[in-house]
Amino acid sequence: MDAYSLPRSVTFVLLAASSVAPAAAWASGFALLEQSAARLGNAFAGTTVAADDASAMFYNPASLALLEHGQTVVSISAINISSEFRDRGSTPALTQPLGSEGGDAGDWNVVPSVYVAWPLNERIAFGFGINVPFGLKLEYSDDWMGRFQALNSEIATYNFNPALAWRVNDVVTIGFGINYQRLQAELTNAVNYTAIVAGAASAAGVPPENIPALIAANAQLEGKAIVRGDDGAWGFNVGVSFELTPTARLGFAYRSGLDYDVEGSARFLPATSSDPTGASLIAFVSAPGGPYATTAASVDLELPDIATVSFSQRFGERWQLLADVAWTGWSSVEELRVVRPDGTTVSSTPEHWRDTWRFALGASYRVNDAWTFKFGVAFDESAVPDSTRTPRLPDTDRTWVALGARYDTGDRFVLDVGYAHLFSADVPLDQHAGEANAFGHLVGQQESAIDILGVQFAYRF
Repeated sequence: MDAYSLPRSVTFVLLAASSVAPAAAWASGFALLEQSAARLGNAFAGTTVAADDASAMFYNPASLALLEHGQTVVSISAINISSEFRDRGSTPALTQPLGSEGGDAGDWNVVPSVYVAWPLNERIAFGFGINVPFGLKLEYSDDWMGRFQALNSEIATYNFNPALAWRVNDVVTIGFGINYQRLQAELTNAVNYTAIVAGAASAAGVPPENIPALIAANAQLEGKAIVRGDDGAWGFNVGVSFELTPTARLGFAYRSGLDYDVEGSARFLPATSSDPTGASLIAFVSAPGGPYATTAASVDLELPDIATVSFSQRFGERWQLLADVAWTGWSSVEELRVVRPDGTTVSSTPEHWRDTWRFALGASYRVNDAWTFKFGVAFDESAVPDSTRTPRLPDTDRTWVALGARYDTGDRFVLDVGYAHLFSADVPLDQHAGEANAFGHLVGQQESAIDILGVQFAYRF
């Protein structure tokens, strides 16, 4: 396709609208394990067998019945994401300057969580947790070369999780929880109104020989699109813990997927043209009912289910070995289809994500009655294939290295701190969102790394 050979139908205009679809940032490898700083120091190994504070209920609700005291826990994790694009031959959108590499799209993000556990009797316990299972943010500079595909991608979820646990006997403990989760998101990107003018002119039957002059008269027109949406969804989590021996424990937990019908708006801030024909075409596509009119919009989204099995083994009075294997059902994300209230499709973005595995191994060393040191390593698979990776979520495999410490004087107060560094492989990014004239063609690689700091305070009562 040369610079001016644009499609002759409104399909082009609808295709361009896919740049504002709530795409990869909404169901991504940005699922957050960081719901407990006490688990961070072990790289989240042994999550479903831990039963040393109320935050363990997020990973396995059965842990509530294994606590010796009622507890209140406050945990805060600060996550620093570094994510930078390196150009390897990208080409600009129609008439637009290529732009910069975008700088570091990551930043610090704070993930808070609160838990309360109440033993009702010697065998039954109730707990309640508030946490943030999915989230984080990427924001590129306004002039970057991928601005027509992504600028800001921000998501936050708020999860409310009551749970009940029953210690059936000295070996088996079971737990069950209900989850109500609220999702809020905002996605923005630049919009190439030069390409929109050309596409609308072509669809309106303007002779092909007149389109190059029309493009020249409307060169470098740039607007913006903002998509906002929210919804609530219900799910559940279940778990079981087995005391295999006095020093060995096996745990299993399952967290259900959540089905969202995210409703919100797609808002367009059109460019202004001094060319009368261009101005009239922009006004036409931006008028109520037009393909670039601000409109209500929705997308069906299924966040994945997660199954985890863990094992712990104590060696003497000081050492404990911990292990985790977790499966996440990301293959539920096949495509993301954005629709108007009348049911017509605004865009359909292929994703074709794959199920992933996570493996973690950790150890804890009890120095004395007050201090315990923690260590851990882990490997996370990415759900995103190279072929559908976008700048909204340049996800990659991650290797964890973590350490932490617990200070417990044996009275009412316990303090946990943890740190982890996540090494990420550089991954290719080759994306034009189906139409290089509208979006440009990004060719390069994304370089990412993550640092996590966690602090947790527990109060026994």
